[in-house]
Amino acid sequence: MVDVETTGLSTSDDIILQLGAVVTDSRGTIKRRFSTYVKPVSGDFPWEGDQPPAHHVHGITNDKLRAGIPTKRALRRFRRLARKRIVVAHNAKFDYGFISSESQRHGVPLDLGQPVCTLEMSRKLDPKRESSHRLVSLCEKYDIPLDNAHDALSDATATAQLLAILIAQHDARTVADLQRIAA
Repeated sequence: MVDVETTGLSTSDDIILQLGAVVTDSRGTIKRRFSTYVKPVSGDFPWEGDQPPAHHVHGITNDKLRAGIPTKRALRRFRRLARKRIVVAHNAKFDYGFISSESQRHGVPLDLGQPVCTLEMSRKLDPKRESSHRLVSLCEKYDIPLDNAHDALSDATATAQLLAILIAQHDARTVADLQRIAA
């Protein structure tokens, strides 16, 4: 499971500020965790003001970013963690889009395959879209702890628990089942 926090919504203009990931076994038990704040390549902040853009959403401060690691190093660590695994995200188009964009920008090739999206999996269970499928809403619905929404590691951890529930609801038994559902 992976989650990113960013300066905004544009993969071409905005950057990753935090990257969080968890590795689970087939039962959903968390085996490894990785989280880091990501500082800009030059070490200088490419924005005006005291805090990064979207601070009001994720609460990330310039001080936290100064303690982070460079983007290239963060992506390399994520690549090692994700190698030969299925990448899962809630709203994978957003998270994986940023990871792909930043990897191209920083010359860190990723060979991760197509990600699985828990947002889309949840929507398939509710084709009329009668419920909210935001991560916070689904955590409330399924009684999944989400202590710090919009923290990349907290969101990735909650996504791991959500995936286990969605797999059961879709009656997926194999990786092929999961990939078919997520397609």
